[in-house]
Amino acid sequence: MGDGQSRPLVAGRLRDGQWHGVDTVAAVLLALAFGAGETHRGGWVAGAVAAAVWLPVALRRRRPVRVLYTVLAGAVLALAFTGWEQFWLPVGAVLYTVGAREARGRSVTALGCSLGAVAAATALAPRPVPVPASGAAVAVGAAGGVVFASLMMTLPWLVGTALREQRSYAELAARQAVTDERLRIARELHDVVAHHLTVIAVRAEVACVVASGDPQEAGRTLALVGSAGRTALTEMRRMLGVLRSPGDGAELGAAPGLADLPALAAGAGPRVELSVDPGPPLPPGVELAVYRIVQEALTNAVRHAGSAPCRVSLSRTGPGAVEVEVVNDAPLRTPSRLPSRLPLRVPSRSSGGGHGLVGMRERAAMCGGTLSAGPLAAGGFRVHARLPCAPEAAR
Repeated sequence: MGDGQSRPLVAGRLRDGQWHGVDTVAAVLLALAFGAGETHRGGWVAGAVAAAVWLPVALRRRRPVRVLYTVLAGAVLALAFTGWEQFWLPVGAVLYTVGAREARGRSVTALGCSLGAVAAATALAPRPVPVPASGAAVAVGAAGGVVFASLMMTLPWLVGTALREQRSYAELAARQAVTDERLRIARELHDVVAHHLTVIAVRAEVACVVASGDPQEAGRTLALVGSAGRTALTEMRRMLGVLRSPGDGAELGAAPGLADLPALAAGAGPRVELSVDPGPPLPPGVELAVYRIVQEALTNAVRHAGSAPCRVSLSRTGPGAVEVEVVNDAPLRTPSRLPSRLPLRVPSRSSGGGHGLVGMRERAAMCGGTLSAGPLAAGGFRVHARLPCAPEAAR
């Protein structure tokens, strides 16, 4: 097909109402066929009974258990009074539906009742006996009939049960996929909120401190606060959009990557220097990992080092790897433009149970890379990651 997707089979495209129509037509045709056969063999009463047993099968999808007991009662009566030998066909058809649609407990109970009733009816049903015949031959014949009927009813039930288990496994896998996606979204949201809210909190307090003495600095700081807030809202809308149904008009943007690093650095403050080596595009997963590692490192720098200078560099060590380094200097004790009493009351990651460094290491490990982080001898902090990658093929 032109869209590159295979269309489902006819069985996969029919709705429930259409399936009910198929069942009705099939039940009527089978009732007529078996009714005519039994009429020719045993008279009109046997034919009417056989037809009556098949007709309730039309409702097997609506009330599987009730239809089973109705068909089973008719089949037992037909077997006991007319000796109808094909009684297991309608019972097996309904047992398949019971196995495929009902819970395990009800399904097993229905199968047990069916086998017990059919075994008793088969053992007591009239059947032609060759003359002369011993009692042992009659018993063997009755036992053979019970075993055959039981197998012919159990096999459809097993097929239906296997289908139900397969469907349950597929639903479980789909729910697990949704859970994994939500965990991924929660992780992305954690990074977005941790970074942007930290920037907003720190810059807002800076603006409060310098508002009276340096209005221009306060204005620039508030502009950073607004930019960080808008960026956070944009990223959160994009990620939360995947939780909405596909048909409600949600438009999802691309995941952040290298092209978004300048805006990220600018939003963290004026003392952040960014250096990115040019080169071929990276795989999307690696670009997202680089962005989140830089984002988390800048969050830590803003939280713990305040307005200290910070350098972000991205270099390519050959065609198969990229290195990311984020280094911030020691916190400024006497900033040139800000008073030393600047209160940085940003909650620490330990108080909230966060896992900033652990999250960065996990992101690097997911790409097959490594990450190291630690304080510098001269003061400050350094985060270094090396991620293997392969340039995307030219399109």
